[in-house]
Amino acid sequence: MKVPTKSELIHLKIQAAMREHCFDEDQMKYLGERDGEHWYLVANEHEVPVSDIEDFEFAGYVEGEDE
Repeated sequence: MKVPTKSELIHLKIQAAMREHCFDEDQMKYLGERDGEHWYLVANEHEVPVSDIEDFEFAGYVEGEDE
């Protein structure tokens, strides 16, 4: 069994949060994979590879999400 890297685990955490909650595209958007790295658009202006994201914790509320 292959053990996921820290970057892969963070990517999976972000994907789970995005699946379970409605993120507006101007908050967080998955851009796909480039050269084996997952990329995200953060705050509608920063393209960031998942390896540059140190940690991800979902705070439990997304603006505009139905409660």
